[in-house]
Amino acid sequence: MLTRTFLKHAFLAVAVCAMLCALTSTLPAAQQATTPNLKPYQTLAQEALKLVTAKDMKGASKKMDELEGKWDASGLNQTLPNIDSEMDAAKDAVGSGDAKKATAELNTYLGLLARASKPAKK
Repeated sequence: MLTRTFLKHAFLAVAVCAMLCALTSTLPAAQQATTPNLKPYQTLAQEALKLVTAKDMKGASKKMDELEGKWDASGLNQTLPNIDSEMDAAKDAVGSGDAKKATAELNTYLGLLARASKPAKK
């Protein structure tokens, strides 16, 4: 026999299930939306690395200044402070004129960017 209490509970259960289904379907979209586009910064860092490899430390230093300006203007320095710190370390290494150290720091920076560019695993 269907009672009024049973119908209330059944309706509530259906409503909760519907809400959970609606929210679950939006989670992947929300995760993708929170993954920042770091490709422009990867490109600038790769260009700086090519300049370091070519022993053009002055050109690499200018490229790193460009990278830092673009990065700071984006506001990502607040959102991704570990990447910001590594970018500063790479910039300092390039500025020091030590090609070996600059190469290592730029590769570390590029690795951080690559990991941050990937969406979170489910």
